[in-house]
Amino acid sequence: MKTLITLIKGQRINLSKLYPETDKLKIDIFWKLKAPHHSNSYDIDLSAFMINQDAVIPEEGYFIFYNNPLSADHSLAMSKVVPSAENQELSLNLASISPEIEKVTFILTIHDSEIRQQNFSHFENISLTIWDEERKEKLLTFTLDNFEQETAFELGNVYRKEGSWRFNPIGRGYNKGLQEFLDIYHPANTADTPSKEEKESETEKPIISKLDLLKKKVDIIIEKNALQKIRARVGVVLDISGSMRRLYKEGIVQNVMERLLALATRFDDDGILDVWIYDNSFSRLPSVSEKDFPNYVEREILENTGVSKFTANNEPPVMRDVLNKYIKEESSSLPVYLIFINDGGIKKAKKNQDSVANVLIDSSKEAIFWQFAGIGDGNFDVLRKLDDLEGRYADNAGFFHIPDIEKETDEELYEKLLHEFPRWLTEAREKKILAR
Repeated sequence: MKTLITLIKGQRINLSKLYPETDKLKIDIFWKLKAPHHSNSYDIDLSAFMINQDAVIPEEGYFIFYNNPLSADHSLAMSKVVPSAENQELSLNLASISPEIEKVTFILTIHDSEIRQQNFSHFENISLTIWDEERKEKLLTFTLDNFEQETAFELGNVYRKEGSWRFNPIGRGYNKGLQEFLDIYHPANTADTPSKEEKESETEKPIISKLDLLKKKVDIIIEKNALQKIRARVGVVLDISGSMRRLYKEGIVQNVMERLLALATRFDDDGILDVWIYDNSFSRLPSVSEKDFPNYVEREILENTGVSKFTANNEPPVMRDVLNKYIKEESSSLPVYLIFINDGGIKKAKKNQDSVANVLIDSSKEAIFWQFAGIGDGNFDVLRKLDDLEGRYADNAGFFHIPDIEKETDEELYEKLLHEFPRWLTEAREKKILAR
């Protein structure tokens, strides 16, 4: 059993010398917020930059974060990000690091810190612990506290010197978030240094955000389905019945909405995602864009006492309101792509009551496609039978099931979301629901 070493800031240590038989490391990052702050309200991002002798990442694949969890050389891997958790893990295989990489530095940032008015003074401490991954033994630990107004921390780095891998516990705070490190290490910043005049006239460099990277993934699926020229209004209806409580409270719905917003920006010229929630009643919420997306679920839903939430579900009223908005209130020549997220338990209509089937039949001559997504392990019998629903002018609905939305990759989600939409577009043009 190895002795756990507690490090202080700047106390460099030779990993190769102390642990000559250890190549596979696990790096645990933990943080704790002060009361009354809660992790549900904070979007904490761990990232890593794998840096060459020119002090930049050689290519995009050496910038590791939640949407690029595996390095180009496969030596560094990030574990699955769990919303609202207070820790994150990385696995680092020293023997597999590309020869061109000289240093791996670990960065912790608060996403949208300026908009949310958040900083690390709200934190009690941050700790970094290095393990021998194969032997399950702790090797080193390093703890930070007494923060000020920082929005990013360079926690430490593993670096190569004289043929050995070493660790440097840095613990240095910054006030410009992740952008500060992108400016330093990203290849886009390796061009010739601009003159003073050029610097003064240079516009602010764009931030590479989660949403930007999601857009790139959407673009790949859009091109695969030949949807590059499609313009559509995009909306989402979110189940907020009692069984959805955990997904809202733990930030999972906020994460799903970010993935859907990336899709909306590619179809809608204004980059707008229209939003409804429903349980036994429904609420038409403010539409969301990139600008007002941060903390949307917390602000517009969980903290909004004017909306009903966490009771039984009733689908037809909210579906009728969707039609009212797009067909009567805001009629347009553009098609509507409506994503309907439900976790099972579609209300079964009694005799003479409105139903999901009735709404779909009534709207089958309209330029609206309903994409139903069932999440969890509920009963989706009603939705599974949509393809066999008779009486429709056009097949205007699709359904897919995701047992665990947290484990569904972005690529898998976008593939499923856009699988049936192209077929409907073709049929809608043939039947003159849409202009050719």
